[in-house]
Amino acid sequence: MTEDNSAWYETWFNTPFYHTLYQDRNIAEAEFFLQNLIKKLPIKNTDRILDIACGRGRHALYLASKGFNVTGSDLSPNSISYAQKEASAKNVDAQFYVHDMRTPAKVTAEVLLNVFTSIGYFEDKSDNLKAIQAFYDSLVPGGSAVIDFLHVPWVQKHWVADEVTVKGGITFTLKRNFQNGWIEKQISFNFKNESFSFTERVAALTLPDFEEMFKQAGFTLKNVFGNYGLKPFDPNTAERLILVVEK
Repeated sequence: MTEDNSAWYETWFNTPFYHTLYQDRNIAEAEFFLQNLIKKLPIKNTDRILDIACGRGRHALYLASKGFNVTGSDLSPNSISYAQKEASAKNVDAQFYVHDMRTPAKVTAEVLLNVFTSIGYFEDKSDNLKAIQAFYDSLVPGGSAVIDFLHVPWVQKHWVADEVTVKGGITFTLKRNFQNGWIEKQISFNFKNESFSFTERVAALTLPDFEEMFKQAGFTLKNVFGNYGLKPFDPNTAERLILVVEK
């Protein structure tokens, strides 16, 4: 299979193998994060929530199950199809559609979520600013956006360069590297006698990088947290870079 390095996120995220590799993602941790956000922002029952780059919808579906008005969007048609089926199966009222985060959402909202390091993928880093601007344009005046991104020093500290893991009967070989401002993961495996190779690549964005983009887009930075318990951000100990901005 030929790898598309120019838009890896369009191919890799849309394959079933991506979800096989990451099938053990911690649902309890995601719910813990959302419970804290609901209290901290706070998010009102009347607020419309946009979950941008929602993947298969685990955050959006949880919020919808709690009665919130949620719309999730993602670039992957397969992920959106899965989320729609899950919403129907669980009988929750959540809307999902295919969408590129670099353009404004179909509807405006009081709250916008972009969580689990779902920005920074673009080869042209100016596209990150386009996404931040689209977030701004997707909010009502006074609305809030929450961006949950990796914290580069934490990633470097807990780095595992080479790893082999078996998920869903498939043996994945993972090779990680950090160079030229990018965090990369090479993923290779065999399936039904065919070899596959994909690359995950995310820009090593830092707090100053986001602050500059927020300034250009018109956002006001209100809070910075360092973990899913929403502990205040300490650059020496933070596990995540969680940013709350206001339009």
